[in-house]
Amino acid sequence: MVSRIISGIKRRLSDPFWKNVATLTSGSVIAQALPVLVFPILTRVYSKEAIGFYFVFVGIGLITQIIASLQYELAILLPKDKKDSNTIFELSLIIVLVNTLIMQGLILLLDDWLYSLIKQEGFAQFIHLIPLSTFLLGMFRVLNNYMNLERKYKHIAYSKIAKSVTLGIIQVGMGLLGFLTSGMVIGLLAGQAVSVIYLVIQLIYRTEFKFQWDWTSMIRLAKVYKDMPIFNTAISFLSNLSNQLPVFFLSRYFGAAASGDYGLANRVVSTPMELVGSSVGQVFFQESAHLVKTKGDLHQLVKDTYKRLFKIAIIPFLLLLISAPWLFSWFFSDEYITSGYLTQILIPWLFLNFLNSPVSYLFDVLNKQRFMTIFHTVYFLSRIAGLLAGFYIFQNVFIAVAIFSTIGILFNGYTIYYYLKISKSTDFQIYK
Repeated sequence: MVSRIISGIKRRLSDPFWKNVATLTSGSVIAQALPVLVFPILTRVYSKEAIGFYFVFVGIGLITQIIASLQYELAILLPKDKKDSNTIFELSLIIVLVNTLIMQGLILLLDDWLYSLIKQEGFAQFIHLIPLSTFLLGMFRVLNNYMNLERKYKHIAYSKIAKSVTLGIIQVGMGLLGFLTSGMVIGLLAGQAVSVIYLVIQLIYRTEFKFQWDWTSMIRLAKVYKDMPIFNTAISFLSNLSNQLPVFFLSRYFGAAASGDYGLANRVVSTPMELVGSSVGQVFFQESAHLVKTKGDLHQLVKDTYKRLFKIAIIPFLLLLISAPWLFSWFFSDEYITSGYLTQILIPWLFLNFLNSPVSYLFDVLNKQRFMTIFHTVYFLSRIAGLLAGFYIFQNVFIAVAIFSTIGILFNGYTIYYYLKISKSTDFQIYK
């Protein structure tokens, strides 16, 4: 039995696809595990309100990072000419800087309106830090995709570890020193900065990249990949915003402590998802783009990816579904048993979302942004309607989250069918 398991692992690691996934995942295990292992300390040092503010800040960053580069970094892997990839990389860096400056200006002009919108006095101090977080997240996404192009998977993994170690040390340290409101956000920003600095160093010393600043080529490629800012930004913005809706709704209507309960539940389940999903996604993006260029069997890659992700995830998700309230109560303290019940509600949706997340790069590779923009718009509006029904009709947090999760199950189920269908096509409409 043991020998069969070992031989199965060796067989999978002999496959270049899964070997690259393993390289990314091995680093991600540490990067993703550290924040979760630190959270039992954080939940005993920081108040629920402080943790709620932290998750609201994280949620805003997940949304604004999409705008930072207008998603042009996703086009880095698509050109056949390496010079064009380098030019898109430079273009993406410029866009991140310009958009961050614009965001900072808008926040200075609209800060009073933003304070009234959030309706959380304790969160006001963090609003002016949003552009800094957006800049760091945008830079990381651009650098991460370029290192993916260079197949520097080991250094991508190291950058994530550096972020997690820095984040954990500073968050715990700031809390113990008495910074009980700002400590978690400061730790997050420090972790983001360290990961960016690490990748910049690797770019300089581990690649042959040289800045060319070919403005004519930048304009040409910006037009070639114009669907990235037009459709991809809309798709990712709506997707991330809709995923963060419960955090914002709970914070506004039930207080920061409620958003802390939901945020912790979502974080614990999302950790194993991101652990494998992001690593598989990066390799899937590179491999699927290569198969389309060479007219390989894309449908087989999609099917195999779904099957393997299902086998990896089914047992951990079932165990969490059964034992979440007890685990949260024991691991994070009795105060967070509500997070365990919310986790049970979220598990079915997050499981399907885990299966879809790596394969979602398919709509970039096959240039299906128009359809996915419509899809995510309907998805987003359905989620808003579901949450509003839960809050205003039922006035119950659990019912609101259950409706939100059910809508996610239905839309993710359709997405699996859609990805399997379009990957069969032999007439791909792709970027040239």
